[in-house]
Amino acid sequence: MKRKARIRDNSRRQSSKGALLDQLRARQKQASKKYRDKKEFKNLNGHQSSYKCRQSLGKALKRAVHSLPKDTNKRMMVVQHLAQNLNIISKTTHRHTRKQRSLSIELKELVIQFYQRDDITYQLPGKRDYVTVTDDNGESMTLQKRILLYNIRETYQLFVNEYSNKNVDLSLTSFNELRPVNILINSYIPHHSCLCISHKNVNLLIKPLSKHISCDGLNSLQEFTSMLVCDEQEEKCMFSCCHLCSHNFDNNIMKNVINPTKRIQWFQWVLQDGKTKGIEFNDTINQCLLTLKEKIEPFLNHIFIKRQQAAFFEKMKIIPNDEIICIQVDFSENFRLCMQNAVQNSYYSQDAVSLFTTYVWYAGGGGESFVYISNNSTHDKYCVNASIDDLLKQLTQRFQHLQQIHIFSDGSSQQFKQKFLFRNVCRL
Repeated sequence: MKRKARIRDNSRRQSSKGALLDQLRARQKQASKKYRDKKEFKNLNGHQSSYKCRQSLGKALKRAVHSLPKDTNKRMMVVQHLAQNLNIISKTTHRHTRKQRSLSIELKELVIQFYQRDDITYQLPGKRDYVTVTDDNGESMTLQKRILLYNIRETYQLFVNEYSNKNVDLSLTSFNELRPVNILINSYIPHHSCLCISHKNVNLLIKPLSKHISCDGLNSLQEFTSMLVCDEQEEKCMFSCCHLCSHNFDNNIMKNVINPTKRIQWFQWVLQDGKTKGIEFNDTINQCLLTLKEKIEPFLNHIFIKRQQAAFFEKMKIIPNDEIICIQVDFSENFRLCMQNAVQNSYYSQDAVSLFTTYVWYAGGGGESFVYISNNSTHDKYCVNASIDDLLKQLTQRFQHLQQIHIFSDGSSQQFKQKFLFRNVCRL
């Protein structure tokens, strides 16, 4: 049967002429090419392919190429790893090792000391506000908790600005990792109070303005202060006597206002009826800027004086000899006297005592605490004078070569900053 068909096809091909012959030859040529491709595909890589035809392989290849990254270098990297995972090519034995740059011991100690400063963190007063750590000898020790006054990024920027002349090379991540375990961020404190009214009121003004004015100086108090003056360490700039930076507020903030008539909300701490209250204001952006502009000059004065006093206080705590001592004094909250197994009616008639706390720094980096307990809870200048008189008598007996005494306190005029106490101190 096949033989007769072959003879018949041969005779027909021999008798074909013209266009019919060309069509027959083209069909034979295409069939031969298809056969060769099929044979080559079956012998690809020396094993039988799982694809039945080239069209299936082409579709799969197209889908794979479409899934590859657009970048040529990334495509080559992906294809190379795929080929290595499928054992088509050998895997590379070389691996890139990151160069670890260890920090010096001096830099680590500098960061830790910076965290412990009173102008960066403040110490919690509670008896239970401590953490237990293990020292290098394996012994347990307790450290009093301290709270950061700024966030980590602001604290890092202060560190970089202060030690810029020493070429300190330290990243934000490393700075945060070096933070001691007893240094906590603001979110760990349950109730934040006793803040500075000058700093707080300015911060309450720049916070809503930063949402409507495109200016980097409104992101934080540190950036706001740096934007207003040429040099924060220069007295002329901080007291608004420099002609170069006297118009920085108008040039950097006032000119960037897009819609000055838009109404916004802000808060301020103001004195009303003898009490300091947080009042909400609802007015235009322009009015908020005018309120902020009025506070700039006293705010800069306050910052400069505060920083100078803090720097002098830190300097005095490192006493060079026995002739100078440094004292910090303040009243603590009154301590209420409670009795065990007391009756209910006695709860409203409990007595209280006043605590006058002092701390003395002397030569060698040492220090000692003193507490004066009194049933007089007026906290007036007479109580302060009596406590300081007794304290100085003890110190003069203990330190025979004492020549200078530096006393630091807060700004309470009723207790410390008045002429009565200054007159008595001068007569000591």
